[in-house]
Amino acid sequence: MHATAPPSRRSWPWIVGAAILIGALIIAGAVYFGSQADTDTPTAEPTIPIESSTPSPSTAPVETEPTGCLGGDARDAAMVLTAQQEAPHTSSGAVDFAASFVRWIQRFPYPAADDAAAVGDSAMARESFTDDLVSYLAAGPDLSGGIVAPGDEYYMSTIPGVWVIEAANNDRVEVTIGSAFVVNGALSPTLKSSITVVAVWEDGQWKIADANGTRTTEALYSVGRPFTEGC
Repeated sequence: MHATAPPSRRSWPWIVGAAILIGALIIAGAVYFGSQADTDTPTAEPTIPIESSTPSPSTAPVETEPTGCLGGDARDAAMVLTAQQEAPHTSSGAVDFAASFVRWIQRFPYPAADDAAAVGDSAMARESFTDDLVSYLAAGPDLSGGIVAPGDEYYMSTIPGVWVIEAANNDRVEVTIGSAFVVNGALSPTLKSSITVVAVWEDGQWKIADANGTRTTEALYSVGRPFTEGC
């Protein structure tokens, strides 16, 4: 993937796009950004109630701004399932739940098998990108897209995170989540990732139906709205 910086009043030191396709999960657009780019996030727009029609990207209706930390700051199954229980049947709830899933799955070491089984049983849609999270993670996918060296510990933080709703109706929300790499315990000022998650409303809760790549990180951070908290 090649990413080209748009015209800007800033000078971006270097940008390298990265995308991975592991089975049905694609994490796209992990890009090196200059540290100044982190401060160039757009201001959140006023929100309106969810509609049944499909909104345009970056102007999708929400009721309250997503926090990026629903379920708490842990990265275990309990956090994902708490976020699922707490997420309201709104576009904002779907965004926050999707962010909790990204924080849980995109890391190394991978989630434990017990955690993967719990999330797989409760938080995955009937038709999803995998019907066996335990086996999926046991296969050792490179969920950093080559950004993090093999064996290095990392996870994703939504503190400098952003989000864009790509499409939404009452029972299906497609949202792209931007988050930053925390490598060996240090939050990177330059390494970020973009992943598009589809959440569907099933059995009275949001569940994960798909995760793929639709935007480069550069494109996402140029239009994304920041989370109100992040963790």
